[in-house]
Amino acid sequence: MLALSVKRQRGGIGSVLPRCPQPCVSAHPRFKASPQATMSTPWPKLLLVFVLLTTGRIVLSAEESHNLASLERSFWLHASLAATAQKGYWGPAFPASPSPTEPDIRNAAKLLTSTYAANRLYLVYHAEIPVEDAVQVFGWWRRHCPDTVTLVPTLVLRMYDQQKTPVFTPEQLRRLVQFFQKSINAYQLAVYDVYGNRDQGEALKILAEQYPKGLIRVGIQPDEKLGPPFMGAVQDTWSGLCHGKRNADWQDKGFGAETLWKWVENRNQQNMPVAWDLIVVAWDYSVTERGGYPGYDDAAKNMPLPARRNRLAAQEILQTGRVGGVAGFSSDLLILQANSEHPAHDGRQASLYETLKRGEPYRGYYGEPFQEIVAIYSDLKNGKSPGGK
Repeated sequence: MLALSVKRQRGGIGSVLPRCPQPCVSAHPRFKASPQATMSTPWPKLLLVFVLLTTGRIVLSAEESHNLASLERSFWLHASLAATAQKGYWGPAFPASPSPTEPDIRNAAKLLTSTYAANRLYLVYHAEIPVEDAVQVFGWWRRHCPDTVTLVPTLVLRMYDQQKTPVFTPEQLRRLVQFFQKSINAYQLAVYDVYGNRDQGEALKILAEQYPKGLIRVGIQPDEKLGPPFMGAVQDTWSGLCHGKRNADWQDKGFGAETLWKWVENRNQQNMPVAWDLIVVAWDYSVTERGGYPGYDDAAKNMPLPARRNRLAAQEILQTGRVGGVAGFSSDLLILQANSEHPAHDGRQASLYETLKRGEPYRGYYGEPFQEIVAIYSDLKNGKSPGGK
């Protein structure tokens, strides 16, 4: 089938960034008939297995081999919780975003790490608020998150303007790193980019010197090789999880499940841990029969991911992924905020970031797939399979 050229809405009107572009063309063994598939199994044994699986008494062996309770359960979001954070992302000339208050961060930290069951937060910063304010805000996150929750400062190093302007001067970057190592995370820092293989310039060299064994690539694309100076990644999965209107479509040959399997198999060949992005915001399913890419990414039309899709995807990842190679799961809250705040959906006051600031659970237009991710995280925290019932 033809490769899709998929782009993702990331902020202002008409501003798009690429996402997972390559549907799989290789065959997953599950999508082929095999001689074993025709062999009969005594129905009492099948009934016993069914009962044990549905009651949570056992899980599939490949899935069980992972230490479920220790897997990463993370979110990526703006440290500033800025609703429209354009400065330092789309270009240098945009006005700075308002800085949050300490109660905003306290409320958000409690929701994310308690109700939403996260054990890691990638706190994204691209100079949308002044550096002095950012230092204070990161300090608040550390103060109000439990010590058991890992905070990973996550920096955008190049803007998405035509000039690919560096976000930070070397002096600003060194100052931030000094603060992060002393007060937030001495061992890990992440670089966010939803373009694959971009030249990050001098900034990446500075970070690699200070974090020689702890750089993480957040937003890595499926066809992007993972290697030094990065020691781990969070992989974008958007087109793989979206491709299929119904779950039966998604699991059919040539659709999203097969794509996801290929991606996981590819990462199995690399000796570095990868966390896999669970999706909230899908594309518009109203214009295609079986949920193929509609040819656009529009915040006014993007729909929630179908129910149980994330559970099916999480199972696929754990069954296919190499033990030690699957770091866990993550979810992109930047894109949820950008879509939820659209007037066609929740609007600014009911958008995700605003609910976090108020300490209110998000149950808006994209609430069902978001709460499904929360349920998956809660299950994993308790050592249970993410497949649910």
